Amino acid sequence: MKKLILSFLVIITMTSSCKVLEELALVPSEFETISALKEVLNSSAFRSIATLKKMNDGGVEALLPQELQPVFGTLRNIGLGGKIDEVNKQIVSVSGVVVEESGYIMADAIKELTFTDAVAVVTGGKDAATQVLREKMYISVKKRYSGRLDEELQKGGGDAVKYWPIATNAYNLFSKDKVEGTLSDFIA
Repeated sequence: MKKLILSFLVIITMTSSCKVLEELALVPSEFETISALKEVLNSSAFRSIATLKKMNDGGVEALLPQELQPVFGTLRNIGLGGKIDEVNKQIVSVSGVVVEESGYIMADAIKELTFTDAVAVVTGGKDAATQVLREKMYISVKKRYSGRLDEELQKGGGDAVKYWPIATNAYNLFSKDKVEGTLSDFIA
């Protein structure tokens, strides 16, 4: 009888211990959750920044919507190709500044993530991480860059700033997705 009771107690202890271990193994702590999320976001963010650097090297026209290509073609045909090239050069220069510094802003935003943000990413839709990061970064990015971008865009005559309203008005006439704001706001 003693052996039977002892065996029964051992089985109960092992079973309950396994259940406790399973529960402990399945529920990560807040720190583990946030750390894992930060690691995933860091690797994704910095891969994206590397991709942006490569895209920026291809020139501005490659980054703009396809609907603008005929506009550029027409402007080149009427002799404004040189001006388009100047504007592209200015925008590429300014975009390079933004791409380089965006790594720092991303890192800062990721460091500031809370457990609530981690839960929002995990329980949100497929773009939940993007939405959380966008919320963390949007206002600070605009404040940080708008003034500096205005200064950079004014260098060399400021043709990019001068022609931006003309280009956006023409684009907005034909596009369902309207472009609003200044060039520095758009780039930021």
